[in-house]
Amino acid sequence: MVLRAAIITLLSLFWALPVFAGPAASVVFFSGQPVVLAENGVSRQLLRGADVLAGETIETRDGRVQLRFRDGASMSLQPGTTFRVDRFRYTAGDKAVAEDGVLMTLVKGGLRTVTGWLGKRDRKQYQLGTTVATIGIRGTEYSAELDGAGLVVRTYVGIVEVCSKVGCVDVPGGKEVWVRSLDEAPRLRENDGKGADAIQAVPDVPLKLEAGEQVRPPAGMAGEAPPLPAGRHGKF
Repeated sequence: MVLRAAIITLLSLFWALPVFAGPAASVVFFSGQPVVLAENGVSRQLLRGADVLAGETIETRDGRVQLRFRDGASMSLQPGTTFRVDRFRYTAGDKAVAEDGVLMTLVKGGLRTVTGWLGKRDRKQYQLGTTVATIGIRGTEYSAELDGAGLVVRTYVGIVEVCSKVGCVDVPGGKEVWVRSLDEAPRLRENDGKGADAIQAVPDVPLKLEAGEQVRPPAGMAGEAPPLPAGRHGKF
């Protein structure tokens, strides 16, 4: 009960903060016909070099998208992914200051990212939320995949912290964690290669168009983006 009360308190603090609607990232590359949804629900076609603002949602649909964030982070989104930038603030050119931070949500699908300045010195500045757990970092490279079976997070470099309502687990390089639901503890396990196909489905950074990759008609995306759950992070 104490943990859940703390989570509710952190959520109220998060959403009491103003939305900084400036550019959070720019589109480096895309394939297929992905779209961006503004906070008011209006959609627009994704364009190379275009800005993605705090509060906007990307639906990759049939394609792939690579983003470059203002703090230097790179992120590749795989087909069938819905990803939202909830909050973003970065004021310095070569380091993050105390007031900076980023909150993001992986609604569904998969991503792979190399983090930038945010979270490098203070991991409370960085959080990626899903419906079953939140992810915090200590300057790292990791992937995350969310589907009906839960969330799988694989760490390649550095350490990732994954938190559900039940508890938190540190995931060092070469290992992965599975979280089935928000009310279950994350389960740490060795990355023995069983998830190799899923890892390859999320392209390395920088992402490049594969030879012979075809553009298909966009597939529909159903459902609304869920609220961002909180772990034991939450300074920003």
